[in-house]
Amino acid sequence: MNAAGRRLARFLGSLAAALIAAAGCSAGGEASGTGGAAATGGGSATAGAPGTGGGPAADASATVGGSEAGGSAAAMGGTGEAAGGAGAGDGGAGGAVGAGGAGTAGAAPTGGTGGAFPAGDEFEGSALSPDWTVLRPDLADVVVSGGALSLTPHGGALWYQASQGVLVYKLVTGDFKVTATVHARRASNRDQTPNQFADVGGLMGRNPSGSSENYVLGVVGYAEMNQLAVEHKSTTNSRSTYGETAFTADAELRLCRTGATFTIYYRHPGDTGWPTSVAPITRADLPATLQVGMIAYTGVRSSDYVSIFDRITFEPVGAGCDR
Repeated sequence: MNAAGRRLARFLGSLAAALIAAAGCSAGGEASGTGGAAATGGGSATAGAPGTGGGPAADASATVGGSEAGGSAAAMGGTGEAAGGAGAGDGGAGGAVGAGGAGTAGAAPTGGTGGAFPAGDEFEGSALSPDWTVLRPDLADVVVSGGALSLTPHGGALWYQASQGVLVYKLVTGDFKVTATVHARRASNRDQTPNQFADVGGLMGRNPSGSSENYVLGVVGYAEMNQLAVEHKSTTNSRSTYGETAFTADAELRLCRTGATFTIYYRHPGDTGWPTSVAPITRADLPATLQVGMIAYTGVRSSDYVSIFDRITFEPVGAGCDR
């Protein structure tokens, strides 16, 4: 073979080797690519996507995480405890309120739950105690002398319908019984009993507020049927109803409240027990706190009347109105 033939033969050999090498690279690349695909068969690790079945595990771990959230809830529970602590603080405050409530209950003692009632009075000295309040002092002469309180009403000062008379009172809350010894006399001569229309005096429980008159009363004297008697009266929104029972000019009167029921008892001074009373009066409209005390009034313009009170007491109902 000449030189030219040898060169051609070398060229063709190199070309063939290059083609074989290129073909081998391509096959190797496919194999490795397939191998890579097999590695993507590591996408069979995506079969590890049943490992997304690991997703349940992720859910489980989410549950665990939820449990951490539950731990967070525990933290919230801790916050709840803090809130509970705050609540306890509020409860403590509530305790304080309770204590205050106890104090109020202690205050309610001005009334019928049984604590300290207003003090009674024997009317010693020469002036009315400042513990008393006088409603309409312009309608009567109020005098303390000789161990008694005298109420001398001015002409026409009458507790009836919307009209008013004098009332010497203390505030009482809740159930109570108030008792007084009362003598009805002529102002001009205290040895004589009254003889003019509606010359009476006694006890009253009155609503302190409102634009109309609301009260219950029990009195003794020369009453509205022109006789010496014990009279009772209930006035609702300035409309009065009344009745009376013949009696003497001297009486021990008691006004007792139990809830909405008011009972007026009467007896001769010095007697024991309370055998007589007027029919109970129901007044659900009257508030818990009333003005309770002594009154005197007259139905005539030229009055000659005085109510004399020896003593007055305020008490809880206790075992009953008549005890």
